[in-house]
Amino acid sequence: MAQNKTLKKVSKKKEQNKKQKEQDKALRNIFIFLVVVILGFLAVFIIINLSNSFSYNGVNFYSDKTAMQGRTLYRTSFPVYKEGEKIADYNFYLRTNPNELKNIPFNGNLTMKKITVLNPNGELNCDGDGMIAVGNIVQNLYSYLNISVIRDENATCDDLGRYSLINIEVSDVTEINQIGNSCYEIKVANCEILKATERYMIEAFVNINEALKKNN
Repeated sequence: MAQNKTLKKVSKKKEQNKKQKEQDKALRNIFIFLVVVILGFLAVFIIINLSNSFSYNGVNFYSDKTAMQGRTLYRTSFPVYKEGEKIADYNFYLRTNPNELKNIPFNGNLTMKKITVLNPNGELNCDGDGMIAVGNIVQNLYSYLNISVIRDENATCDDLGRYSLINIEVSDVTEINQIGNSCYEIKVANCEILKATERYMIEAFVNINEALKKNN
């Protein structure tokens, strides 16, 4: 009898060990499955973000698809400081891929003054694109840089560089030319005023990025 009890105990223990091993194996398989799923999600997230981001002359851009007509906007951001402390990021959005904008010639070097005379040609409304283009520069870029903007069609380039002068005018070719100390002509062909002004803006972004690196 004692031997039979011993054999039953051994058999029961073996059965318990077998069940425990099966449970451990099942838990291990579940854990492995969860790890694979999490790694898969991370891989997809990284791939999507890498495919939606790129750099132009040191400035990082991200492509954001909007709900409105599936339009893709190209976003970059710079920090906003108050009393030496970063308080937020200021986002800029372009409608044209910066990699395409670099094909528009920028003949000269960009310098920006705290006062800018901006004279857009009245013929460049271009179905509302003219207002958007000027607004992007004045209300977004210059607002971030605390640059004061005035319009004076009689203003000429200041050789002393006390202010910037930007004339936006109709032309046979879209390009930007420096015509003096902080003076520029943004030439627009075929109503490409958004592309022309955004080309000016990404040159400004490069300057902002380089200035931030020097100060940090």
